[in-house]
Amino acid sequence: MNSRSLRALGLGVLLLQAGLAQSTSLAQSSSLAQSSTPVIPALPPAPGAPTEPAPPPVPVEPAPVEPAPVEPEPVEPAPAEPVPAEPVPAAPVPQPPPEPPRPEITVPAPKVTAPLLINVEAAWPALVGGKKTTVPFTRTLTIPGPRVAQLRQRGAITPSLEADLKAFIAGLPLSAQDARFEELWDGWAVVQRNGLRIDEARTRDNVLAALLNPRAIKVNVVVTGQSAPKRTLDFFLSRGITAHLNTGETNYYGSSPARMTNIHVGASHFKDRLLDASAVSFNQMVGPVSLKTGFVTGLVIAGERTADGVGGGICQVSTTVFRTLYGAGLPILQRQNHSYQVHYYDPQGLDATIYQPTLDLRFRNDTGGALWFQADWNDEESRLSISVFGKARDFTVELAAPKTLSTTPSPADRLIPDPSLPAGQRKQVDWAAPGAVIEVTRKFVRNGKTFKQDVLKSSYRPWPNIYLVAPDVVGARR
Repeated sequence: MNSRSLRALGLGVLLLQAGLAQSTSLAQSSSLAQSSTPVIPALPPAPGAPTEPAPPPVPVEPAPVEPAPVEPEPVEPAPAEPVPAEPVPAAPVPQPPPEPPRPEITVPAPKVTAPLLINVEAAWPALVGGKKTTVPFTRTLTIPGPRVAQLRQRGAITPSLEADLKAFIAGLPLSAQDARFEELWDGWAVVQRNGLRIDEARTRDNVLAALLNPRAIKVNVVVTGQSAPKRTLDFFLSRGITAHLNTGETNYYGSSPARMTNIHVGASHFKDRLLDASAVSFNQMVGPVSLKTGFVTGLVIAGERTADGVGGGICQVSTTVFRTLYGAGLPILQRQNHSYQVHYYDPQGLDATIYQPTLDLRFRNDTGGALWFQADWNDEESRLSISVFGKARDFTVELAAPKTLSTTPSPADRLIPDPSLPAGQRKQVDWAAPGAVIEVTRKFVRNGKTFKQDVLKSSYRPWPNIYLVAPDVVGARR
């Protein structure tokens, strides 16, 4: 090894020792770090090597002194906000495996055939408010769509359709009906229902043409003309009978067949009846109440009891006529209420009894013209209505509700012996009713003001339950 190599090696050892000394000095405490750093002596020169001046010592920077830690003053921690609990995830619900895709199948919408309407349309003469006009008449035979589809497949009028068409035409008003008042959607009017003349052959051709045309939905019945009735609009117009004056109604629910027969017979005398007179007499319009005139035996009030008599139930008609004319404003000439309150004639105080030939119901006709009566009854509803028509008036009539002024309790039951009843049997023929005094006020109003009024007063005696009983029952109660 030459002298150059030895010098290099010595210098490396010196630098290595200086690095180790610096690392050791940094690891010592702060008190030791403040002392002076010792000088590392140089290695002696190798033997035989030339002597060179020692290099100057490498300065070593003192390790930095770390300041003593300063403990901060204790600070109360701020209250921590509650941390919301994280929701626990729900256990996954097992899902069924997806179905394999199905091929899309397009279903054509079912073909719908519209129904076929076979219509008949006409216009009938009418009298509204004293003026001639017309009112429409329509009627329709509907052939359902499925049946229309079958008929179009056949392309012909089948026997069943032929029968339906003939029945429909036969049900049309082919015969004329006399003109009379009818209550329409907007009031009363005289309607003249002419008979329709139908061309069946042309109507049939129209139906066949509609079947052959898939777009057709309506067929017109061919009306070639109309035939007038015997009583036309002129019957009323010439007499000035153009206005509805009033309608009276009563209910006969619970009536026996015999009583209903007498009601029908009596009311028929006011069905489409003209009265051109200065007074209305019930007995004159009805005529004799007898078996020969169609009346039958029924229960009637005879003195102190209800007994069998011809025409029982005729007072249902007289009471209805009374309500008709009293509500029309006609002055009363003769009227007598029943001796006791009869349940058929509710509301009480508006009834009228007759007993031929002495007791009648009469009104004065102050309308200045003839009167026209119409009667209608409905046994299913047990309702009788009688209407009166005449000249138009410039006032209206208002009836107040019946007012009961006094009442009297009904007496004890009454038993009447009837030998025709089996032993131990009894039959109720009349029902108890209290005595009462009832009045009704009638007002005549023009332009919203009452210009006249009158009061109708009725007095009823108390009435007991009345029973027909076998003689042995009467004896047992004595």
